[in-house]
Amino acid sequence: MKLKISKKIVDIASYILLGILTTLLIMAVVSALTGSVFPLLIVKSGSMEPVLERGDIILIEKVDPKNIVADPVKGDIIVFYKPGTDILIVHRAIQRTSNGFITKGDANNFPDAFSPISPEYIVGRWTGIKIPSWTGLGLLLLFLKGEIYAPYGKIVLITLLIINVILIVRDIFSRLRRSAQKEQSKEY
Repeated sequence: MKLKISKKIVDIASYILLGILTTLLIMAVVSALTGSVFPLLIVKSGSMEPVLERGDIILIEKVDPKNIVADPVKGDIIVFYKPGTDILIVHRAIQRTSNGFITKGDANNFPDAFSPISPEYIVGRWTGIKIPSWTGLGLLLLFLKGEIYAPYGKIVLITLLIINVILIVRDIFSRLRRSAQKEQSKEY
């Protein structure tokens, strides 16, 4: 009896985890293909340690730049495009200026050289909610997108896609063959 209950719990947990992974993977792929920013973002570097670690998946919200708190210790952690690029940065707003915000990674010794960040580059602010890197989800997605250990992540992703296509095609032919055999056996 206990074994059946344990198996059901494991099955349910597996389905939940699979659902979360599938959702995150779809969001990551759509984000990579369209260049859009979802409210979930994977931290790509250790510049915000110990608050945020590489591989953390963070929930961000839109924010009016007037509502951003700028302080070296308790300032908001904001997400913005590095000026002149399509690279998203997750750093703390440490000072407000007439041109925008001076930003800095908590693990960095100096403010960002590309500061101040103009308000039009700001995508959002971290809500304080994250899926920690120790779950492996963020690191897995970074790997599959080829952003860590490149090019192995993309090679693994392409290999998995090819294997899936082969298995699907094999399954289709197997079903067609069985269907044809059933039809033949009906004729005799």
